[in-house]
Order: sequence, then structure tokens, then C-alpha cells
Amino acid sequence: MYLQQGQTPGQQLPQHVRQGMSATSQGDATGHYISASMGGSNAHLVGLAGAMGHNELAMGNMGGGMPSAMMVNGAGMMGNMGQAHSMYSGTDVASGMSAAQAAAAAAQAQGGVVNPMMSSPSVINGPMQVAPTPVIPSSQYHQQQIMVYQRSRAAATPHHHARAAMAQQRQQGNYLGGSSFDNSHLVAGTPVSNYADFVSGRSTTPLGHLNGHNSTPVIIRPPSTRAKSVSIGSANDRRTPGAGGASAGATSASQSQQQAGAKGASRWTELDLGGMNLRVLSPPLFRYTFMTKLYINHNQLTHLPVAISELRNLVELDASGNAISIIPPELGLCCQLKELLLFDNRISDLPYELGTLYQLESLGLEGNPLQEDLKGLLQKEGTRALIEYLRENGPAPTPPPERQWISLDKNAKVQNPDAITVMSYNVLCPKYATPQMYSYCPAWVLAWENRREIIINEIIDYEPDVICLQEVEASQFDVFFKSRLKDLGYEGVFWTKSRARTMSESERKLVDGCATFYKTDKFKFVASHLLEFQQSALSRNDFRKCDDFFNRFMTKDNIVGFAVLKYKKLENEPTLFVANAHVHWDPEFTDVKMIQTTMLTEELAMLAKKYGGMSASSTGSVNVGSSEGSESHRMQIQLQQQQKQFQKISSIICGDFNSKPDSGLYEFLSRGRLEKEHEDLERLEPYADYKRNGLRHPFGLKSAYASIGELPSTNYTPKFNGTIDYIWYSVGTLVPTGLLGEIDEEWMRQSVGFPNYNIPSDHIPIMAEFKWKPAGNASNPATTSGRQPFQYNRK
Repeated sequence: MYLQQGQTPGQQLPQHVRQGMSATSQGDATGHYISASMGGSNAHLVGLAGAMGHNELAMGNMGGGMPSAMMVNGAGMMGNMGQAHSMYSGTDVASGMSAAQAAAAAAQAQGGVVNPMMSSPSVINGPMQVAPTPVIPSSQYHQQQIMVYQRSRAAATPHHHARAAMAQQRQQGNYLGGSSFDNSHLVAGTPVSNYADFVSGRSTTPLGHLNGHNSTPVIIRPPSTRAKSVSIGSANDRRTPGAGGASAGATSASQSQQQAGAKGASRWTELDLGGMNLRVLSPPLFRYTFMTKLYINHNQLTHLPVAISELRNLVELDASGNAISIIPPELGLCCQLKELLLFDNRISDLPYELGTLYQLESLGLEGNPLQEDLKGLLQKEGTRALIEYLRENGPAPTPPPERQWISLDKNAKVQNPDAITVMSYNVLCPKYATPQMYSYCPAWVLAWENRREIIINEIIDYEPDVICLQEVEASQFDVFFKSRLKDLGYEGVFWTKSRARTMSESERKLVDGCATFYKTDKFKFVASHLLEFQQSALSRNDFRKCDDFFNRFMTKDNIVGFAVLKYKKLENEPTLFVANAHVHWDPEFTDVKMIQTTMLTEELAMLAKKYGGMSASSTGSVNVGSSEGSESHRMQIQLQQQQKQFQKISSIICGDFNSKPDSGLYEFLSRGRLEKEHEDLERLEPYADYKRNGLRHPFGLKSAYASIGELPSTNYTPKFNGTIDYIWYSVGTLVPTGLLGEIDEEWMRQSVGFPNYNIPSDHIPIMAEFKWKPAGNASNPATTSGRQPFQYNRK
């Protein structure tokens, strides 16, 4: 490009540019234009937004005889590409015309010669070549792809994204919370060798130790110095749990920031390494798992490291303008991605694992020798259609290794008739397993006909004596579970959620509930009992006094089903009380969870009094919520007396409690009390009696997995990963002798979430084996499991 003879700085650029001529760079202080011609294969134009006037033109020769033009406004953003194309090509193009339309119009005027900014390269290896025919959008999706493609090519200058962000902040007058702009955030000062120091914000440094290039990376900082938290996602609208009202996403983000190992790590979430001639990416880069945006565009990268899957919080990744030929399947684990730009690379195929990128809105693949079927689908139907195709047609991945059985007794013997095994399993009700809820999972995998067969096969493999299932659809209890398990020697009872009361017969069949099954050769059925929290709460005088009670508590229709069983294998047939619970899910309603759980223990005490052979004089009143504050001392003495009696009761409490091990619910069940000052009781003020006295229960309970530490996870989705399912037992009468171990840790790391090909629910089953203590009338307490013992060492 050149200046016409007689032109002075400050004048507008000519409307038509002659090709084949050169001149020195020009510019002016008033910011009307900057023009340059840079020779050599790596030549490119660098235009600083601050030197450009509104809608002025910057033009340059970008290597290999590939001219380019772009409109730049005072904010450092691209202007009308149609105008830019017109000024380069010498054709008249309407200013309001889109980029794709401008390309087509200019190509027609020039006899098919198109601007490379508007076309895909036909040769990827070596200097990019201009396609012989114009690219005419075949659909709105293709047009959007081309427009993003143009934007990507215009970002070839070093740190384009960072400079644009800084220019925008400068325009808004909001640099770093209003303080003056510090050039050290863009330009390196004294070089340092510690990469962590640079990335953490403690200093800026050239990445010379990466590839010998003397350019400097740029951190895009937020406008404020205030720490910027990163959240994995919003709460699941069905039942994503959290402890103490905190979201799982915020907790995970906090852990990620601590892992960064840098004091200022939380002050930034975006990193621009674009246009630096990088050939490799340093491994420490992937330790900063809190990053949401990473720009590595226009470098010389030949591959993306597998370790990129560690950046699970990435929302935007731009790797355009490199020499990447293969996309690692592990990239599919970054399921928070919304924009993935891979323009101008050497990619010919895509891994099916990208189908898990269910939130992806923009996938940029123009300028790649992509397979025609994939390219055509992307251009005609867009990113979502291509991702869905990959998700639905991918092969089944390798199943996880078999979960190991953990023996808790070194004296374990085989074929012991006195041992009982108990399973708890949330099977994910069909009406909840929708493509909208679990978009990372293929639709055919979510189908109930597929999932139910995997579930029943798991039950057959583990052969538990007692099975507690949650989220069982009413119709499926009769037509599937009851009939299939009866053939295996089980009988069962089902309790539906309270909402079924107000529904028609056909609607009632779709309501979920809890189901408990037991082996008929070991147990004799005594009684079934249903606790509906809504109905039970209406009978309490202290609840009726609270207006907020109806808004927070009465809208939750959770239940607990109780089965009273006699164990036939022992001479005196001890009674076993089995509670099957599904507690409310929302972390904002910890008070509701606590009340539901307290009511569960009160109901269990009532059943123990009725079916456990306990006299009324020994039990007294068990409704601790009904005591007045002035009688708190008498209530404590009464509870101590009750605890001695309830130590003789054999009880198992299973279920999905939607609370983590650090929650108030876990503390309450395991310790028998929760003080009124606990944070999970902050919203409990309306429930006067509970709030005044705190929470108490007379049972000695313990989680079956407490002796080895709770499992790392029983519920796993992209938005939540943690333990919320438990099996509680009476420590006075039962002893755990074996546990079902966790799913292989490495296999879990390669999964986006459950359900998937191998896991039929968003929960996994947990199982424990117990024996009766001598005081619990065990005939031979020394013998234990019929399963092979295993020495368990958690990593």
C-alpha cells in the first residue's frame, strides 16, 4: 500500500489502492490512519487502536503476497468489513453489506478473484493460498462462520485480544478500578524466568524459556482489582446439592484458585498468548484451572496438549492460525466451552468426544481441510447440529474397572449366613432424564429402556439383601422392578411422593418415589410406614404459627418410607428398621433439609416404640421439637435415658440426602445433635421450638463409609461432583464388615458426568455389609463376609 503523491498525514486514505507498489509507514497524531507495507514471509500490520480515528482504515501486506484490510474504530474494534473490502478491491460495495456479501460482490467485479479475508485457503501446508472461487454462504450458519473467520484473521497481531480489551477499558475510563493505566501490564519490564510469577500477576515477563521468542504475553485483567470468582455453573434446577447454602461451582472454583499457588491468581481469568510464534505450550499453563478464556491464536503450534483438558472452566478457546492437525479427544472434557475457534489449521477430522461440548455455541473450522460431511453439516445446520452428530454417533468408550469390595475385617470368612448387605441407589426417574437436563449424554443412552437394563444388571451382580431405591417412577415399580426382582427372590414396597395425592390416575403413574426390596429367604415383612413431611408438619402447633413455614416447607413433597423386617436367619429373629429417604435438593433450603431429617428420626423413634418391644415408660416423649425452652434441662435428661434404650434398636437409614459430609445434616445424624447456632439453621427462626432448643435425636448412628472416609463422589455432573448418598446404621447393634469401593479415579477424570454409556444414573449405587453385635443377638459374630476380602488403600 502507499500514499498518493502530495498526500499529507491527516488526509483520508484513497478510495482505490494500486497493487504492486510500496511505501514507508505513515501516520498522524490526530489518528486518521496508519498504513504500512511489511516485507518478508512473516510480515503483518500492527495497528494500535489509540492511533486510529473512528471508522478509519488500516491496511497492510500480511506475508506471502496476502493483502488484507480492516476497519478500525476509536475503541479498537473492527468496523464495517464491507467498506474495507471495497477499499482494497477497488469495487463499490454498500457500507451496510455483510462481510460475506461484500466478498461475493467484490469477487464478481474482479472476475472471481477474492480477498483472502473473505475466503478459505485451499492449501494449509505452507503459505496460505487464495481459493480460486468465492465463498458464498450456503446458510445463515455459514455466513456467521465466515464473519467469525474474518474476525479471527484480523486478530493476527500479537496480543490482539488483550489490546482490544485494554482499549475498551481506556475508552470507558475504568482501568483497574479507575486508577491510572500502567503500561507494565502490557509491556514487559525486567525479564524474569518464573512463569508462575508472570501468570499470577506478580510480574510480567517474556516467555523466552518457552520458544526463544522475544515477544511478551499479555494478561487480560478485569476492570476492577477485586478478586473475580469463577463458578462452574448454576445450581441444577432439579437437585444439585451444596453444603451450607454454598454452590458447588463456587466451592470448586475456590479450590482451583488455591491450586494455582499464586497470591494474585484470582485477579485474572483470561490470558492472551496470540501472535507470539509459539511452538509449544509450557505445562505450567494448564495448572491455572480457573482460566475462562485462553487465546493461543496465530502461533506455530502443531498440536494441542492433552493436558488442556485440565482447564475445565474454559469458556472461550482460540487456537486459530496454527498448524494443528489433530484435536485431542480430551478437549471434550472442557464442557464449559461456548466458543472454540480453530480456523486456518490442518484439521481434517474431529473426535467424537467433542460431542460432550453441549454448551458450545460457536465452532470455527473454516480454513481447514475438513471432511466434506462434517464441513457440510457445520455450514448448513450450525455448531449445535455438528456437536449433536458427534455425540449421537460416537462409539461406546471403555467401561470403568470393576469396583472393588473393601473388607473391614481381617478375620473375614466366606459363606456367612449372618451377614446382611444393604444397597442405596438413586436410579434417576425417566421424566428427569431429559436431553435438556443432561445435554452431554446421547439421547439413546438416556432412554429408560437402555438405562433400566444396566440398573437391574448392577443389582444382580451385587446381590444385596436389602435394596433402597430413590426416584423410582410409580409405573416402573409395578411393570419393571417388582416383576424382575421377584424372579430373583425379592419382595418390595413402594411409597410415592405427596404430589400424587392431587393427580389423576394416569398422571400419578409418572410420579416418582422410594422403593425398598428385601430377600424373602432372609427377611419376613412386618410393616410398612410412610412419612409425608407436608402432612406431618400440619399437625405441629409451632409450625402453624409461622407464616414463612408455608412458603419454604409446604412446597416440598419429599418423603421417607419405612420397612419393618424380621431377620429369619437368627433364632430370635431380630427386628430391622429400614428407612428409605429422599431429602430436598436445593442448597438454599438447608433449614428445610434439617427439619425433614429431624422429623425422620422422630418417626423412626415412634416406630421403634411400636414394633421394637420398648415400653412407653422407657421411651417417654420423643418429640424433642415440642419441648418448651424452660424445660430444656429436663429434655436433655430424658434424651439421655432414651439413648440407652434406642441403642438396642437395629436400624438402617439409606437415601439421597443432598448434603455433603461437611453439612449440618451429616453432623446431626452422626453426632445426634446440632446446636442452634449452626449456620445451616440460620433460616430456622420461624420454626420456634426447633430453633430454641437445637436439634436432637436419641439414636447412635454412623455412616457406613465413615471408617474409611466417605467416597469422593456419589453424584457426578458437570455442575456438581460430590458425596450426597449415605447408609447410616445403629452403632449399638450393627457392625460394618464390608463396603463397595469407589469408581476408578482415573476413569472418572475422563468422564464429563453421569449418566453416560456405562453409568445409568447421575448417582452411583453404594453398598455396605453388616453383622449383628453379640448384644444384638448375633449367633456367630466372629464370622463375616461371604465376599473375597480386599485390603483397601485410597489414593
